[in-house]
Amino acid sequence: MPASATIDTKLVVISHDCDLVHVSYEVEPYVEFFVARLKPDTARDGRLFNGKNPRRYQFFAEDSGARRLYEVDVHEKYRIPRRTLEGGSRDHTITINSEDVRNLGKWAMRRYHRPSLPTAFLNRVSSAAKSKMSKRLEREGEDVLGVYLGLNSVEELRDGEPYRIIIRVVVSADASDDEVREMRAISIVAEVQKLLAQCPDISVEDGDVVSETDFSMYDMRRMVKWDFDYLSPEETVREEG
Repeated sequence: MPASATIDTKLVVISHDCDLVHVSYEVEPYVEFFVARLKPDTARDGRLFNGKNPRRYQFFAEDSGARRLYEVDVHEKYRIPRRTLEGGSRDHTITINSEDVRNLGKWAMRRYHRPSLPTAFLNRVSSAAKSKMSKRLEREGEDVLGVYLGLNSVEELRDGEPYRIIIRVVVSADASDDEVREMRAISIVAEVQKLLAQCPDISVEDGDVVSETDFSMYDMRRMVKWDFDYLSPEETVREEG
């Protein structure tokens, strides 16, 4: 048990089902888990939902009949002997929905495998633009599954050589079917377009909101997902401090 765990924390096991119940403790000797910390609803941050941030993940869970906010930090990952599970049982007072279960697994994997944007491009995005985008997504980004960029080049271009980009803000199917939530997402992409277009040597050629049902594997392969920590100056300061 991690020393930092308290009564307000839950341990979320991260394992393939087959590995968790494998007959051999020699083949699968360990089990890994994250520490999920209870947060007040006022700490809800739209940038941290759906795995958009590679270091922190927020989700709501049904906890003792109430909807509660939890947060996982990728650095609070632990490994214990799998035999330890024989002395306990699953906590049936809390339920995580199936979508967050899948997303947590993908999020854990992205720690070691995620695309990157050219440093030259990131340096061209002004601090003011980052701050405004970050604050907007913090307030209203819960429905956003990812911000994807298509660039004319993934190379480090010299000053005066513009990055020409297209933007796709991918939202959940539920959000795309709800007029109010869809209009909120359209407003987000319009602001992102405007802010990036004001940055030097960045030319925004197109921007749109896309439902997850319409965003294809081909789209994912040709575009780069923009991790939200690159939008957040305060996140960088928090981590470096």
